[in-house]
Amino acid sequence: MGTNSYDFELDKIKELIKNRDARRVGLQLPEGLKTVAIEIASEITKDTGAEVIISGSSCYGACDVDEKLERIVDLLFHFGHSDTFSFKKRKPVLKEKVKRKVFFIELRSNVGIKSVLEKAIPELKGDCVGLVATVQHVHALEEAKILLAHAGKRTVIGKSKNLKYDGQVLGCDFSSVTVPCDEILFLGSGSFHPIGLALYEGKRVIAADPFTMQINIHEPDEQRKKRYIAIGRALDAKSVGILIGQKCGQIKLNEATALRRKAVHKGLDAYLIAMEEITEANLLGFKVDAFVNTACPRLAEDFVQFKKPVISATEFEVVLGERDWKDLWQ
Repeated sequence: MGTNSYDFELDKIKELIKNRDARRVGLQLPEGLKTVAIEIASEITKDTGAEVIISGSSCYGACDVDEKLERIVDLLFHFGHSDTFSFKKRKPVLKEKVKRKVFFIELRSNVGIKSVLEKAIPELKGDCVGLVATVQHVHALEEAKILLAHAGKRTVIGKSKNLKYDGQVLGCDFSSVTVPCDEILFLGSGSFHPIGLALYEGKRVIAADPFTMQINIHEPDEQRKKRYIAIGRALDAKSVGILIGQKCGQIKLNEATALRRKAVHKGLDAYLIAMEEITEANLLGFKVDAFVNTACPRLAEDFVQFKKPVISATEFEVVLGERDWKDLWQ
């Protein structure tokens, strides 16, 4: 493969294709891994004879399965995430009963964690550390627990309410870290997950990336200040666009319509706007003062610099006077 950092489970994929006698299969990869999509497709076709269609659409998480591609293939392989409770509850895209069509390839990391933990340990201030990781590194949490114990740190790995593994986090699910601890140690790449942990859990987060060997620290007050500013900008809004996500795991129509009724009751002009890709370019044409997002709960953070405030459904309750500022993160 183009990278040896992950287990792409190609033998498992090819065996499934042969056992199902699948003639057309789909591949869906996150943005950062689309560089290896052609290589994967080529190997699958060579060894199975199956026709491969690569999804060119976005892939933001387990909630973002390409259902349009799912309709036209015999099997769809979704890379980089694990199946979640919400995915299992979704309505099938085809009415007739068919065998399972979507398979999650978790892309477990092959990179060791000892070296990056040795860099992270000096940054830990508390006695008890909450250990979490993305699915790529969740198998290494027990090893991390042992290494931290040798450094004199007490650790806890919590159970998730909706996710597949203990200690696993998603951008929208941090239930595995709602445990008594002084601070959080996150194993994974990027800032998306650790920023969310700091924002919603209100604890200092030390992010350790086994791939880059970088250590980053995220303070909750810094992250929450940005959201307070966004809410403040929305307080003077006279009209709002309430955004309905159309990705399969982000459709919250009932929540959006309920918010619209509340907004109208408070004297605001409120409109429902449905879209699959919620981007600045797609919002520019709508003549409202502010937007309320009911799709991915983390999406509002992407619009900090946008000329109009974009806030979450919970933050909108503060604007409507239905939630106190101090209760925002409870």
